[in-house]
Order: sequence, then structure tokens, then C-alpha cells
Amino acid sequence: AQPRRRGLFAQVAHFFADQRKWTPYLFVSPFFLTFAVFTLYPMLRAITMGFQESVGYTGQWAWIGVENYAEAFSDARLGVALKNFAYYTVGSLATQMPAAFLLALLLTSAYLWARGFFRTAFFIPAVLPGVTMGVVGAWFFNESRGFANELWLALGGDARIPWLSTPRLIMPMLLFLAFWQYMGNHAVYLIAGLSGLDKSVLEAATVDGANGWQKARFVTLPLLKPVFAYISITAAAGSLTAYEVPYVFFTGSGTGYGGPAGQGWFFMPYIVWQAFNQFRMGYATAIGWLVFIIAVVITIVQLKFYNIGELD
Repeated sequence: AQPRRRGLFAQVAHFFADQRKWTPYLFVSPFFLTFAVFTLYPMLRAITMGFQESVGYTGQWAWIGVENYAEAFSDARLGVALKNFAYYTVGSLATQMPAAFLLALLLTSAYLWARGFFRTAFFIPAVLPGVTMGVVGAWFFNESRGFANELWLALGGDARIPWLSTPRLIMPMLLFLAFWQYMGNHAVYLIAGLSGLDKSVLEAATVDGANGWQKARFVTLPLLKPVFAYISITAAAGSLTAYEVPYVFFTGSGTGYGGPAGQGWFFMPYIVWQAFNQFRMGYATAIGWLVFIIAVVITIVQLKFYNIGELD
């Protein structure tokens, strides 16, 4: 054992004696240290927290196994959040993507005057903070002084609509705000995709007698599939992590985190509510891991749907 130990010491000494061998590790060590402290350790700690629950304000944790995950599958509020996520995602994609595609075609038309101005105007809502969108939305749908009710009355409505206190109007209002905020953003990506298309393909379609609609349907849309895949995946991820708009929208209207009748829960507000209002850090962490799994599954399904990463 002694000669083997001496041989190991000799190898280590020989390694550090040659500066060319250990210098590269010295330069990359700050990355690995910061990764270990700020990424790897929090991730490992979060895994264990999902199987624990905090004990009051003592800073101690009790190991409870899979109870957090079992509770999550029977949590009615979490079920509402899952339903709202599905509704919000499908509704956003069904309304925003077709409108963004038509807007991109319009904004790339050679006959449109002041294209730069219109591109900027449609993109501005995408750079506004979510808090701003929530405040504007709460004002827009305010029952007593909101623009939505003023417009409704101007069009012949007989009474003001209590938008912010009606559960069945939650999703239409949020989808309206999402359309306003993100449709222009999606159009920018589609404009970039349209600008990168091979013009000879479109010219060949014109020579073959295709009209504008046929070129858009059978040539442009298939070529933009990677762009649509990116928009679809990021929109689904954004729906999973929606926080600022529903939080400001509902708390600003006085209905709390969960909206009117508790029908406005989303995953992120619910996690924050459990962690910092109910002080259930372990349960909130477990929900976070379930949301992560949902994100991975949805991403894989969409990659399969768009055939991204597969050989044709």
C-alpha cells in the first residue's frame, strides 16, 4: 500500500509541476464553482425539498416522502390551474398564430406604406412588463370606469358587465390581453422567417400558376414550420409560467390570487401563494417539479408533432 500511495503522490506532484496541465482547469474553475453553488446545489436541494415540509418558522424540515405529490394529485386548486393552463395555451395558439401569420404577410408586403412604423407599433406591447399589462387589463375591464363597458354601452348594451367578478369571463379576458401582448411578437419571428425564404421557390410557384393564397398555404406555411414550432413551444412555456398578468389582474381587482370564485388559479401564482402565504415550501417545490415535468412532456410532444430533430 505504501508504494502505491507514493506513486499516487508522485503523479499528483508531476501533474502540478507542469503548468500546461493545470492552467486550463484554473481558468474554467470559476464557471464550475458558480455552477455548483448557484445551479447544481439549488437543484439538488429542490429535489429533496419536494419530499419534505418546513416546520413552522424554525428552519427545520420534516421528511414526509411522497405525501406532497400525492396531495397535488387531489388538490382542487391545482386542478383549476391545470384546466386554465390548457385553456390558455390552446386559446392563445388558436388565436395568435393565424393572426400573426396574416399580420406578417401584410407587414412584408411591398405595397404597404410605412412598414417600419407598423412593425414597431405591433411589437410595442411585447416589450411592456407583465405588471403593466395586468394594470392596464384591470382598468380596461373595470366595471365602473373601464373602456370595455363604455364600448359595450356605446354599442347598445343595456347594463354594465361585472367582468372582473364573473368566473366565466376569466379566460376570455386573459386571452384578450395575451393576444394584444404577444401577437405582434409572434409576427416579428414570422417576418424574420419570411425574409429568409428562398425567393426562387416562390417565383417557381408563381410560374406554375399559384395565386397568393395558394403560395401562402402550400409553399410559405410548410417552409415556416420551424418558426411555428418555436412560437408554439415558447407560448406553451409562457402559459406554464404565467404570473405577473394574472396576479396583478386579480389582486388589483380585489379577487385575490385565485380570481373570482377561485377559478383564476395558474401554476406560478399558486406556487407563490403556497410558499409565501401558506408557508408550505415543500409542497410548493413539489408542484414546481410537476410543472417542470409537464413542460418537458409538452415540449417533446410538440417536437414530435413538428418533426423537429427527425430525418425526413
